[in-house]
Amino acid sequence: MAANPALVQTFNNELIPAPFANEVFVLKRPKVGFELDGVQTRNGKWSTTGALYLSNVRLVFVAEKADTSGLAGFDMPLVYVCKEKLNQPIFGCNNLAGQVWPAVNGGGPSGSLPPHGFKVLFKEGGIGTFYPLFYALAERARKAGAAQRQAPLAQAAPAVQELVHKAFVDPNDPSTIYLSQPAAESQRLQYTPAYAANYGQDEKYEPMAPRH
Repeated sequence: MAANPALVQTFNNELIPAPFANEVFVLKRPKVGFELDGVQTRNGKWSTTGALYLSNVRLVFVAEKADTSGLAGFDMPLVYVCKEKLNQPIFGCNNLAGQVWPAVNGGGPSGSLPPHGFKVLFKEGGIGTFYPLFYALAERARKAGAAQRQAPLAQAAPAVQELVHKAFVDPNDPSTIYLSQPAAESQRLQYTPAYAANYGQDEKYEPMAPRH
């Protein structure tokens, strides 16, 4: 997890997370609620609404409006997500709750920083498209990470694209599936992205400057 990942502008003038080299974005889920603890906001928590993006590498939440601290987005590497649980209450909306290890110095399962608790609230529509894809990609990322420490993204991309083309489309799930990548190849990050350098150090987060 890292604060305020870089954004790029798509062919449709939409701002989305800047993709890593060989990263495959699978879907976008709009209008979700998002709750996170252990952040540098006024009360140490963040509760907002926005869009959730899923790739073969990570979950990325982008808020509709930045917090007064400057916090506007969060990166959650799939290999760092743990203790996730899908809740389907009789009253209330479906939600995915769990923990995510910080993807910063001192973070990760073997680091000294504690994990953050998170919850994604699916306030509109079902989850029949989103959840099976999330579960499948998270399992693949963990197995690859356990075997090689780092998933070979270039080799994983074709398999992920095949998974997407065979995915069940739930008519009640408002997720948008990406059959082709939303960003141009020239917009891919060919290096480790520079996240908010002051994460966890003060009360202001650096902006998510779009890259054109």
